[in-house]
Amino acid sequence: MAFSLQGKKSLVTGGTAGIGLAVAKRFVDNGADVVISGRREAGAEIAAKIGARFIRADMMVETDVVNLVDQTVETLGGLDVVVNNAGIAEAAGPITETGLENYDSQFGINVRAAFQILSLVPQHMQAGGSIINTASISGTKGEPGASAYGATKAALISLTKTSALELAARNIRVNAVNPGPIFSEIWSEGAPVDAAKYSVPLGRVGEADEAAAPFHFLASDDASYITGAQWRALRRQIHQAQ
Repeated sequence: MAFSLQGKKSLVTGGTAGIGLAVAKRFVDNGADVVISGRREAGAEIAAKIGARFIRADMMVETDVVNLVDQTVETLGGLDVVVNNAGIAEAAGPITETGLENYDSQFGINVRAAFQILSLVPQHMQAGGSIINTASISGTKGEPGASAYGATKAALISLTKTSALELAARNIRVNAVNPGPIFSEIWSEGAPVDAAKYSVPLGRVGEADEAAAPFHFLASDDASYITGAQWRALRRQIHQAQ
Protein backbone atom coordinates (compact mmCIF):
# COMPACT_ATOMS: atom_id res chain seq x y z
CA MET A 1 0.00 0.00 0.00
CA ALA A 2 1.42 3.39 -0.98
CA PHE A 3 2.41 5.65 1.88
CA SER A 4 1.84 2.91 4.46
CA LEU A 5 2.72 3.78 8.03
CA GLN A 6 2.04 0.29 9.35
CA GLY A 7 3.75 -0.18 12.72
CA LYS A 8 5.46 3.21 12.65
CA LYS A 9 6.02 4.39 16.22
CA SER A 10 5.08 8.07 16.01
CA LEU A 11 5.00 11.16 18.21
CA VAL A 12 3.01 14.26 17.24
CA THR A 13 3.58 17.27 19.49
CA GLY A 14 0.74 19.77 19.68
CA GLY A 15 -1.51 16.96 18.53
CA THR A 16 -4.78 17.79 20.26
CA ALA A 17 -6.14 20.26 17.67
CA GLY A 18 -5.70 21.69 14.20
CA ILE A 19 -3.00 20.35 11.90
CA GLY A 20 -1.46 18.23 14.65
CA LEU A 21 -4.70 16.38 15.32
CA ALA A 22 -5.32 15.88 11.60
CA VAL A 23 -1.80 14.48 11.20
CA ALA A 24 -2.24 12.12 14.16
CA LYS A 25 -5.58 10.85 12.85
CA ARG A 26 -4.16 10.30 9.39
CA PHE A 27 -1.21 8.40 10.87
CA VAL A 28 -3.49 6.14 12.95
CA ASP A 29 -5.74 5.49 9.95
CA ASN A 30 -2.68 4.33 7.98
CA GLY A 31 -1.36 1.90 10.55
CA ALA A 32 0.89 3.97 12.81
CA ASP A 33 1.08 3.61 16.60
CA VAL A 34 0.70 7.23 17.73
CA VAL A 35 1.29 9.32 20.85
CA ILE A 36 0.06 12.90 20.83
CA SER A 37 1.07 15.59 23.31
CA GLY A 38 -0.40 18.88 24.43
CA ARG A 39 -1.43 20.92 27.44
CA ARG A 40 -5.17 20.27 27.30
CA GLU A 41 -6.80 18.42 30.15
CA ALA A 42 -9.05 16.77 27.55
CA GLY A 43 -6.04 15.41 25.67
CA ALA A 44 -6.59 11.81 26.71
CA GLU A 45 -10.20 11.91 25.55
CA ILE A 46 -9.20 13.51 22.24
CA ALA A 47 -6.50 10.86 21.70
CA ALA A 48 -8.87 8.00 22.51
CA LYS A 49 -11.34 9.19 19.87
CA ILE A 50 -8.78 8.75 17.08
CA GLY A 51 -7.08 5.64 18.47
CA ALA A 52 -3.94 7.37 19.74
CA ARG A 53 -2.39 7.76 23.19
CA PHE A 54 -1.81 10.99 25.08
CA ILE A 55 1.07 12.32 27.17
CA ARG A 56 0.53 15.74 28.69
CA ALA A 57 3.44 18.16 28.22
CA ASP A 58 4.02 21.89 28.32
CA MET A 59 6.59 22.51 25.60
CA MET A 60 7.76 25.66 27.42
CA VAL A 61 8.98 23.49 30.32
CA GLU A 62 12.32 21.78 29.67
CA THR A 63 11.65 18.83 31.99
CA ASP A 64 8.24 18.26 30.38
CA VAL A 65 9.88 17.87 26.97
CA VAL A 66 12.46 15.43 28.34
CA ASN A 67 9.75 13.42 30.07
CA LEU A 68 7.61 13.45 26.93
CA VAL A 69 10.36 11.87 24.85
CA ASP A 70 11.25 9.32 27.55
CA GLN A 71 7.63 8.33 28.18
CA THR A 72 6.87 8.07 24.47
CA VAL A 73 9.84 5.77 23.90
CA GLU A 74 8.82 3.65 26.87
CA THR A 75 5.17 3.54 25.75
CA LEU A 76 5.84 2.74 22.08
CA GLY A 77 9.10 0.82 22.43
CA GLY A 78 11.02 3.25 20.23
CA LEU A 79 10.48 6.03 17.70
CA ASP A 80 10.22 5.97 13.92
CA VAL A 81 8.46 9.27 13.19
CA VAL A 82 8.38 12.57 15.10
CA VAL A 83 6.22 15.50 14.04
CA ASN A 84 7.51 18.69 15.65
CA ASN A 85 4.17 20.49 15.46
CA ALA A 86 3.65 22.34 18.76
CA GLY A 87 3.59 26.07 18.15
CA ILE A 88 1.78 29.33 18.77
CA ALA A 89 0.95 32.43 16.75
CA GLU A 90 0.20 35.33 19.05
CA ALA A 91 -1.53 38.57 18.12
CA ALA A 92 0.16 40.18 15.14
CA GLY A 93 1.11 43.82 14.90
CA PRO A 94 3.87 46.17 13.77
CA ILE A 95 7.33 45.39 15.11
CA THR A 96 7.27 48.73 16.95
CA GLU A 97 4.32 47.41 18.94
CA THR A 98 5.52 43.84 19.46
CA GLY A 99 6.88 43.50 22.97
CA LEU A 100 9.69 41.18 24.06
CA GLU A 101 7.24 39.06 26.06
CA ASN A 102 5.39 38.27 22.83
CA TYR A 103 8.67 37.57 21.05
CA ASP A 104 10.01 35.35 23.86
CA SER A 105 6.85 33.26 24.20
CA GLN A 106 6.70 32.51 20.48
CA PHE A 107 10.40 31.65 20.29
CA GLY A 108 10.03 29.53 23.42
CA ILE A 109 7.60 27.10 21.82
CA ASN A 110 8.18 27.53 18.09
CA VAL A 111 11.98 27.33 18.21
CA ARG A 112 13.39 26.41 21.63
CA ALA A 113 11.05 23.45 22.19
CA ALA A 114 11.53 22.28 18.60
CA PHE A 115 15.32 22.52 19.05
CA GLN A 116 15.06 20.44 22.22
CA ILE A 117 13.00 17.76 20.46
CA LEU A 118 15.51 17.67 17.61
CA SER A 119 18.34 17.24 20.10
CA LEU A 120 16.64 14.42 22.04
CA VAL A 121 14.83 12.13 19.62
CA PRO A 122 17.60 10.99 17.20
CA GLN A 123 19.22 8.76 19.82
CA HIS A 124 15.96 6.80 20.04
CA MET A 125 15.45 6.42 16.27
CA GLN A 126 16.61 3.62 14.02
CA ALA A 127 17.90 4.13 10.47
CA GLY A 128 15.03 5.22 8.25
CA GLY A 129 13.51 7.51 10.88
CA SER A 130 11.67 10.66 9.86
CA ILE A 131 11.38 14.01 11.65
CA ILE A 132 8.95 16.55 10.23
CA ASN A 133 8.82 20.16 11.42
CA THR A 134 5.71 22.31 11.04
CA ALA A 135 7.05 25.63 9.75
CA SER A 136 5.08 28.20 7.73
CA ILE A 137 5.19 30.23 4.55
CA SER A 138 5.58 33.17 6.96
CA GLY A 139 9.13 31.96 7.51
CA THR A 140 10.01 32.19 3.83
CA LYS A 141 9.20 35.84 3.17
CA GLY A 142 8.53 39.09 4.93
CA GLU A 143 4.96 39.45 6.18
CA PRO A 144 3.86 42.75 7.76
CA GLY A 145 2.49 42.28 11.25
CA ALA A 146 4.17 38.90 11.81
CA SER A 147 7.75 39.85 12.65
CA ALA A 148 8.11 37.55 15.67
CA TYR A 149 6.12 34.65 14.25
CA GLY A 150 7.84 34.82 10.88
CA ALA A 151 11.25 34.89 12.56
CA THR A 152 10.43 31.75 14.55
CA LYS A 153 9.40 29.86 11.44
CA ALA A 154 12.47 31.03 9.53
CA ALA A 155 14.58 29.73 12.41
CA LEU A 156 12.75 26.38 12.28
CA ILE A 157 13.41 26.11 8.55
CA SER A 158 17.10 26.72 9.23
CA LEU A 159 17.07 24.04 11.95
CA THR A 160 15.47 21.67 9.45
CA LYS A 161 18.27 22.15 6.93
CA THR A 162 21.07 21.88 9.48
CA SER A 163 19.69 18.84 11.28
CA ALA A 164 19.00 17.12 7.95
CA LEU A 165 22.69 17.42 7.09
CA GLU A 166 23.83 16.29 10.53
CA LEU A 167 21.51 13.29 10.76
CA ALA A 168 21.91 12.05 7.19
CA ALA A 169 24.77 9.76 8.22
CA ARG A 170 22.32 7.97 10.54
CA ASN A 171 19.76 7.72 7.71
CA ILE A 172 17.35 9.89 9.66
CA ARG A 173 15.46 12.31 7.45
CA VAL A 174 14.41 15.81 8.52
CA ASN A 175 11.95 17.86 6.48
CA ALA A 176 9.61 20.81 6.94
CA VAL A 177 6.05 21.49 5.87
CA ASN A 178 5.20 25.17 5.40
CA PRO A 179 1.40 25.41 5.32
CA GLY A 180 -0.50 28.39 4.04
CA PRO A 181 -3.67 29.58 5.81
CA ILE A 182 -5.47 26.58 7.35
CA PHE A 183 -8.79 26.56 9.20
CA SER A 184 -8.35 26.19 12.96
CA GLU A 185 -10.52 26.39 16.04
CA ILE A 186 -9.73 30.07 16.55
CA TRP A 187 -10.82 31.07 13.05
CA SER A 188 -14.30 32.05 11.97
CA GLU A 189 -15.66 33.54 8.81
CA GLY A 190 -14.34 37.06 8.38
CA ALA A 191 -11.16 38.95 7.61
CA PRO A 192 -8.65 36.01 7.52
CA VAL A 193 -10.92 33.95 5.28
CA ASP A 194 -11.67 36.91 3.00
CA ALA A 195 -7.96 37.77 2.73
CA ALA A 196 -7.15 34.20 1.71
CA LYS A 197 -9.43 34.50 -1.30
CA TYR A 198 -7.00 37.06 -2.70
CA SER A 199 -3.66 35.82 -1.36
CA VAL A 200 -4.03 32.08 -2.08
CA PRO A 201 -3.99 31.00 -5.74
CA LEU A 202 -6.76 28.44 -5.10
CA GLY A 203 -8.86 31.19 -3.56
CA ARG A 204 -9.67 29.54 -0.26
CA VAL A 205 -8.38 28.59 3.17
CA GLY A 206 -7.15 25.00 3.45
CA GLU A 207 -8.57 22.24 5.63
CA ALA A 208 -6.45 20.59 8.32
CA ASP A 209 -6.51 17.21 6.58
CA GLU A 210 -5.21 18.80 3.39
CA ALA A 211 -2.27 20.19 5.38
CA ALA A 212 -1.74 16.73 6.93
CA ALA A 213 -1.26 15.01 3.57
CA PRO A 214 2.41 15.95 3.03
CA PHE A 215 3.24 14.92 6.60
CA HIS A 216 1.79 11.50 5.79
CA PHE A 217 3.98 11.15 2.70
CA LEU A 218 7.16 12.41 4.42
CA ALA A 219 6.62 9.99 7.30
CA SER A 220 6.37 7.02 4.94
CA ASP A 221 9.15 4.94 3.40
CA ASP A 222 8.03 6.26 0.00
CA ALA A 223 9.89 9.48 0.94
CA SER A 224 13.10 7.60 1.80
CA TYR A 225 15.26 9.81 -0.47
CA ILE A 226 13.86 13.17 0.67
CA THR A 227 15.59 15.17 3.39
CA GLY A 228 16.18 18.86 4.10
CA ALA A 229 13.17 19.74 1.95
CA GLN A 230 10.42 22.31 2.41
CA TRP A 231 6.95 21.46 1.22
CA ARG A 232 5.30 24.83 1.00
CA ALA A 233 2.19 26.57 -0.16
CA LEU A 234 2.26 29.30 -2.79
CA ARG A 235 0.96 32.75 -2.02
CA ARG A 236 0.26 35.67 -4.32
CA GLN A 237 2.13 38.91 -3.74
CA ILE A 238 -0.48 41.56 -2.95
CA HIS A 239 0.43 45.17 -3.57
CA GLN A 240 -1.63 47.50 -1.47
CA ALA A 241 -2.32 51.02 -2.60
CA GLN A 242 -0.43 53.61 -0.63
